[in-house]
Amino acid sequence: MTAGLAGGARAWLVRSLGYTLAAVALTWPLVPQLTSHLGALQGPGDPYFELWVLGWNLHTLTTDPGALLNGRIFDANIFHPAPGTLAYSDHLILQSIALVPVYAFTADPVVCYNVLLFGSFVASGLAMHAYARGVTGSEAGAWIAGLAWAFFPYRFAHLIHLQLQALYFLPLALLFLHRTVAAARWRDAAALGVFAGLQAVSAWNYGVVTMVALGAAGIALAVAAGRWRSRALLVRVFAAALLGAIVVAPFAVPYWRAQQREGFARNLYEASRHAARPLSYLQVPRENRLYGRTALLTARDGAGQLRPGRADSAEHALFPGFVLIALAGAGVWWGRRAGNRPVVLALLVLAVAGVVFSLGPDGIRWLYAAAYHHVFGFQSLRAPARFGVLVMASLAVLAALGVAAAPLGRRRPLIASAAAVLMLAEYLSAPLPYVERPPRQTEVGQWLARAPGPGAVVHLPLTLDERNTPPMVQSMEHWRPIVNGHSGQRPPFFTALVDAVSGFPSAEALWTLRDFDVRFVVAPAAAGEVRHPDTGAPLAPADTPLIERARVAEGVIYELAWTPEHEARLPRPAPPAPPPPGAPPFAVGERASYDVRWLGGGLGMSAGRATIEVRHGGGSAYRFVARGETAEWVRRFFDARNEYVTDASADLLPERQTREEHQGYRHVRREYTFDHAARVVRVSSGDEGAGSLALPMPPGTRDALTALYYLRSRPLVPGDAIRVPVNDGGRNLILDVRVEAEETIAIGGRPVAALRLAPRIVQRVQRREPIELTVWLSRDERRIPLRVHVSAGFGRVRADLVSYDAPEPPRGRQTKPPVLD
Repeated sequence: MTAGLAGGARAWLVRSLGYTLAAVALTWPLVPQLTSHLGALQGPGDPYFELWVLGWNLHTLTTDPGALLNGRIFDANIFHPAPGTLAYSDHLILQSIALVPVYAFTADPVVCYNVLLFGSFVASGLAMHAYARGVTGSEAGAWIAGLAWAFFPYRFAHLIHLQLQALYFLPLALLFLHRTVAAARWRDAAALGVFAGLQAVSAWNYGVVTMVALGAAGIALAVAAGRWRSRALLVRVFAAALLGAIVVAPFAVPYWRAQQREGFARNLYEASRHAARPLSYLQVPRENRLYGRTALLTARDGAGQLRPGRADSAEHALFPGFVLIALAGAGVWWGRRAGNRPVVLALLVLAVAGVVFSLGPDGIRWLYAAAYHHVFGFQSLRAPARFGVLVMASLAVLAALGVAAAPLGRRRPLIASAAAVLMLAEYLSAPLPYVERPPRQTEVGQWLARAPGPGAVVHLPLTLDERNTPPMVQSMEHWRPIVNGHSGQRPPFFTALVDAVSGFPSAEALWTLRDFDVRFVVAPAAAGEVRHPDTGAPLAPADTPLIERARVAEGVIYELAWTPEHEARLPRPAPPAPPPPGAPPFAVGERASYDVRWLGGGLGMSAGRATIEVRHGGGSAYRFVARGETAEWVRRFFDARNEYVTDASADLLPERQTREEHQGYRHVRREYTFDHAARVVRVSSGDEGAGSLALPMPPGTRDALTALYYLRSRPLVPGDAIRVPVNDGGRNLILDVRVEAEETIAIGGRPVAALRLAPRIVQRVQRREPIELTVWLSRDERRIPLRVHVSAGFGRVRADLVSYDAPEPPRGRQTKPPVLD
């Protein structure tokens, strides 16, 4: 192998100039708009999020560089008061360090964003140039490979994903893998570890992709070269892996902590939704001039439907180009003849690995599932389609090999140049309609920057979507903590918080903001009157903590200034509590098991098992336990094993709940403490020192388990209607239950007299079609849950009682269980 990085400073200067000119042309008009536009095709959403990430990093690196060493840089200012929120998505810290000189000169995160985007094209081209030249020895072939890698359609499909442009270390890792296998030199192994680690640090998704690439190509190279038994090679590869882990570790620890604290992980079902399809390799983004704007090969979604503008269509734009495919075919044919069989074999294996893993769980399911369960990092992959970059890397180098090995003689430079022009014509998307940059200064941002003293901010309306990203960008003017946030993940309390403040300026919203230590509220318009939660009468402005501070073009800025007098005049809202429970029809020792069946497609397949039981509660009157796990066939795409334990008082009010959720690689443990006197539920992760958050709840609030046993205690007759306040994971809901009728149903092949109940979950903000529930209780004194029918967006599910054990009935009754006795 020739030295891929050789050639002298002048040669690399020429190459840098060539890739820069190509980037100017193919990203036009990015360069003349560096200061006036954002290098993205949309503003709010991922581009604004990544602009904020860069802004946060650059601000922190230039004002508190020690935060990089002690990890404080991960405590970003979004999702207040959650810690470590930079670890909710790619951190871009490495890229930010490289941009510090640009930021020091311009003080403009938008310019830094555009420079990083532009530089990613150039750096990726140069890296692939080095790799292709290193394994083929051909300068002309290296240009083909570098241009293909820098500008293939996938990059423009993901133009709004700045972190997915970070493909500048993968080719270098592959180059030094080849060198390590060829010569087993320590310096090559060290470079392999460093570049593999840097690729993972640059973009976590590509870190996993790099592991697969190095594993597949490395095994193929070692076998083809006859070195798979070489002890020296194994030692150096192990050392490279160890060095890569050392490079990654400082950045991985905050992600590990966030995963342990919040249970962040993707399941196989999510991975399947964002996987490639074979047709994806013949699709381009709609901006592509030759195939996209003419709708010849426009990217489609996973179902093959033409969906221009849909974000997920980007995952299906994996077309490498007909020119590159033809050149790669020549590389396989002529490279095999020219004595490059180990290289050809390794590249073919790399391409196969890319295709197989890009298909996700719907490809070779057992292989992807094994990687998901046993390979670190697979659990965080949202879009397996991104493994398609390995196919492109393979084709790029095979094309370079085709140019190098084909018998072209003196015509080689001319033919290579013509091929490059045709290939770039296939890739051309310019001119691109970049969006205007967000304003450098806003009235709200400047007011908050000038306001004395600390204090967190919430921008209304608080949502669960990309509408939170403009406030994130605006926060770069003042860097106060903000409640708003948008990222790859969000803290578990966030949905409950969004619900609670949706009625601003209601008393519940104001009290929730007080509990979250929020000082400033930015509303799009003047808020209405604050009303007493009990009487509904409007309160005088002096009786409320809400003070209007400024009216600007963007809205109204309020300050929350609480005093003891305000707390007395604006009590926490207290809707009527439900009626007290009746005598419990159950006792410690009761246990019921259910067969859970999925009814989709007219089939009645068993999907899992569930149990509920009553135990001794220690210091509480009762301990209710519910367990559920999916069936074996379901675990292939969704593996769930969950346990919920609630300690309850004699009047069936929850005191403590522990939730253990195991869903694939996602393990979450959370504790909820119900303080009925203070009307709050305190949420914690269960880890010592993690702290807790207090969320409001109405009087008489129950969790899902105590709500079930409470309903069983009521003297239910057809026509009854009961409203039960329920807190689920911090969210306040209303369980509206109607007793519809008495009827007979078949359980275990026997007719059983039952009461049919129709529970409805009422949310403050209904974001999707509500779940339809029907519950059948036995029509006797035990009120045993016999059947539950659930209908929702995922289909229909039914749980039937299959076994029931209980001590003697309470209060001395001798009634036998209605079934399975």
